[in-house]
Amino acid sequence: MTRPYELVVLSASSSDELAAAARGLARFLAGRPSLPLAAVAGSLVHDRPRLPHRLALVARDCADAARRLQAPAARETHIGHATTAERPLAFLFPGVGDHYAGMAAGLYRSEPLFRSALDHCAEVLINQLGRDLREILYPENGEAAPPADGPHGRLDLARLLGRDERSGELDRTATAQPLVFAVEYALARFLMGAGIRPTALAGYSLGEYVAACAAEVLAPEDALELVARRAKLIETAPEGAMVAVMLGADHLADHLDGELSLSAADGPRLSVVGGRITAVERLERRLAAEGVASLRLPTRHAFHTAMLEPFEEGMRELAAGFPLRPPTIPLLSNVTGTWLTEVQATSPEYWAQHMSRTVRFEDELAELWRLPAPILVEVGAGRTLGTLVQQHPGRRPDGTILSTLPTTAARDSDVAGVLTALGRLWVEGVDVNWPALFPDGPRERLPHFVFEGDQTETKR
Repeated sequence: MTRPYELVVLSASSSDELAAAARGLARFLAGRPSLPLAAVAGSLVHDRPRLPHRLALVARDCADAARRLQAPAARETHIGHATTAERPLAFLFPGVGDHYAGMAAGLYRSEPLFRSALDHCAEVLINQLGRDLREILYPENGEAAPPADGPHGRLDLARLLGRDERSGELDRTATAQPLVFAVEYALARFLMGAGIRPTALAGYSLGEYVAACAAEVLAPEDALELVARRAKLIETAPEGAMVAVMLGADHLADHLDGELSLSAADGPRLSVVGGRITAVERLERRLAAEGVASLRLPTRHAFHTAMLEPFEEGMRELAAGFPLRPPTIPLLSNVTGTWLTEVQATSPEYWAQHMSRTVRFEDELAELWRLPAPILVEVGAGRTLGTLVQQHPGRRPDGTILSTLPTTAARDSDVAGVLTALGRLWVEGVDVNWPALFPDGPRERLPHFVFEGDQTETKR
């Protein structure tokens, strides 16, 4: 399988040497537009030493790479100084919402590890879904319908929490939740196969199940079945409503009654409340009278509210049917907002409560921002979690926030997004398993003069 994009990296012992190497490589590539970029990219990671001053870019071909090397200040080119200190690295898994037909199709076409992981998930889920999720995710006509969520960075909290109101089978809760789990799990497997080993994990709503699987609390096959059966259970819940409110959780306490629950605490001025429709309508009138901005979310169910408590027993029975193990990687909890304990991880009661309790993501982010110079990678479609991370008051100036899959469908752009994230991680000093990305090894021996920036080919 060939990639539509390639990751090109350079390193040097000083910034001047790096700039010279970039100029030399740009001239070399510009003069050989027909040379396969994969051959050059593979040689760069196998033949060149790993030095602290680094550059990474993603390009389609040699001409594209040459153009980007000639403009190193461009947004697409990343330059930095890798430190020797090991930095904490966290994977953040979104909930349902930013998914779309064709999601990660480029990765599925070009990356064997991603493809094999997603294929395995699809085969495990056939009995639960009654069909192959690949037929839903990658329809035969190849059309990728973008989600109706507006520009990048907009917070669509209804979708993040698990909305099931977009039309079509792709967006039914019973389909969307296992489908999103499968893609995020396959993406995590790909990143980990490329040498990116997280030291912490967090997930939003459904995303906590992907995090738990990555932490080996659940085996992949068990997690897939549990997520699919959980989604079917949620679909039987009565109708409810949810509203996003521009107030922090503390300021909402006086607004909640027995018919309303705090569904999510996402920031000091951002919360979600859910409950029965009439109760939500009363809250909206009260907020409007007080001049507080709110937005009704287009959901049929009140996720993470007391309305789902009657279903906890069913969820408890489901979770009790699967082996639950202590996490092998520290994992944050939606329920408590802090690190998941071994007792919680292995308790069916915890996973039953997870369905109806508040998503305390603001507190989880506070824990992550307490880590020294953390690198936070959103492993899934969109930038919703990254936006919450950026807006958190505890954000550290020495932290790094990265996305992977795009928000909307664009052919092969997911390959560029994931390779860009890998390049950024390498520039930040994270070790990458280059043989996994370039298994064929160096295929184009680059002459030494290429990296002597101001020299000419007559020195060959």
